[in-house]
Amino acid sequence: MDPMRKLPTPPLWLFGLFEALQAVLGTALLVAVPVFGAGLVRSWGDFDPQATSEMAAQVWLMIHAAPLNLSGDPGAVWFHLVPLGFTVVPFLLAWRAGRRLAQGAYPLQLWQGLSVFTLAYAGAAVGLARIGIQDAETTVWAGVAAAALTGVGSLGGCYAEARSATRMIGVDLESRVEELSQRLKWAGAYVWAVLRGGTAAALTTVGLSALLLAGWVGWRWMDVANTYQELDAGISGAIGLTLLHLGLAPNLVLWALAYSTGAGFNFGSGSPVGPLETELGPVPAVPVLAALPDQVYEYSMATLILPVLAGVVAGWWLMREGENHFDDWCQLKLKLRPVSLTVSTLALGALTGVVAGALLIGPLWLSHISLGMGQLNDVGPHAALTAGLLAIWVAVGTVVGYLAAPAARLLVPRRRAVEPEDAEVDSFSAQAR
Repeated sequence: MDPMRKLPTPPLWLFGLFEALQAVLGTALLVAVPVFGAGLVRSWGDFDPQATSEMAAQVWLMIHAAPLNLSGDPGAVWFHLVPLGFTVVPFLLAWRAGRRLAQGAYPLQLWQGLSVFTLAYAGAAVGLARIGIQDAETTVWAGVAAAALTGVGSLGGCYAEARSATRMIGVDLESRVEELSQRLKWAGAYVWAVLRGGTAAALTTVGLSALLLAGWVGWRWMDVANTYQELDAGISGAIGLTLLHLGLAPNLVLWALAYSTGAGFNFGSGSPVGPLETELGPVPAVPVLAALPDQVYEYSMATLILPVLAGVVAGWWLMREGENHFDDWCQLKLKLRPVSLTVSTLALGALTGVVAGALLIGPLWLSHISLGMGQLNDVGPHAALTAGLLAIWVAVGTVVGYLAAPAARLLVPRRRAVEPEDAEVDSFSAQAR
């Protein structure tokens, strides 16, 4: 009797294609079910499957950060609205696919699965763009946006699973680093510490901005509730508004971040909203938008402390990390300690601020909305200005936190370490009792 033969292991490119198919079907169902359900509830008698399919395809493209030319005119203003709360879903699916591909791949084969996964997903986006809009430029941008989103997500998932470049690309980077000179190792450790400090500052800023948004919505909650009641949208309408709020929640957090930097954001052309100037124009009947500031308050300038606090957290962390090798170099070259400390700390703060601003400029740009009509072509923050001001405030906070950390350590009393002889005496006394 012949022994049972196992089926051959499928090639990695086929595995990547299967993962792309799963991700596309998952996101398509996530969009199609509520869109078709709302269409059936709203117009049961004259339901139009083709129009509803086009709407579902357009919503799918919006979730994947693709700009849409709804009019088909090359010179028209494009529609660009990215609900970041829903964009997380395809990103996490790509992350999951990257982890699964890394589990079943050899180091030199991983690129096969990743490339097929990304290209297949981008091809599906191109096909849905043909269904939803049938515009050549929109089709191109749909493929680019979907490929960028899934490519970044799958690479992140691969690294999270592999935990080393050796498993990802087959190159032992650790041994390569060991071959470098000591000065280059110190420089690399310094850059790595700055990158992590900037990441800590960026995450802290986003967290504080979320608290600012929650506090502001809580303070204006009656206006939000009144807008809900005035709309009287029914059960299906209330569910749709709630989903819209969930999808736009990260966008609003980033708007609050822009407000806290002093750059503010625009709610339409000529309608700035910020701690220095607020000229709020007509607001659409969306409940959460009723909480927007309609004037400059006495305490509006106090929000500028939030990015500074994020910088303080980063500076405190960098002091505890102890990888400021540039300070060691300055101390050797500049004999006066006050001068060397000033130069190295200012450089550390500036680099940390630049990293924090660079990490958030992309999400800030994605949070900007252009509805392609009237004054609502410019809704949201200007990414470059906001990131620049954020970098400045974080740099200031990093300098303060880095210099204040040693002073705080001196002010906090520490317990005296118990000497071995004292410990033996205490133990003997306890036994004698």
